Amino acid sequence: MSMIVGYCRIGPLEPIERLDAQKRHLAAIGAQEYFCEKASVFGKMPELERAIESARKGDVIAITKPYRVARSTRGVLAVIERLGRKGAGLRILGTPIDTSTTTGRMILGSAPLWSLGASPLRSALWDLSIGRWHGQ
Repeated sequence: MSMIVGYCRIGPLEPIERLDAQKRHLAAIGAQEYFCEKASVFGKMPELERAIESARKGDVIAITKPYRVARSTRGVLAVIERLGRKGAGLRILGTPIDTSTTTGRMILGSAPLWSLGASPLRSALWDLSIGRWHGQ
């Protein structure tokens, strides 16, 4: 049986209440299990890794914003690809992106990549410079 898994992450300076707010938004769409963490200064996301590892065919990992799983468009696409290899999807709340549906995959394929949540300038700068330097 497929499941909606919520992934919540806050930055090092964000208040812990933001995790609760994310969980409420994800619960509203039916998330049954949650992986939550506070970002480290080193960029490691062990709970995201656990969520991806636990995903089974038909499952969907739901997030509130794309920057919760990656710092660049390329990073978000890498998460989508990893989940796709497992037969799982990624749903980004507040966007039409839901790779577990045909429509969501079609929109992802036809939308500008910066529509994943970062501004076109920020996404381009990250992908062209900083993202490459960090190997993302």
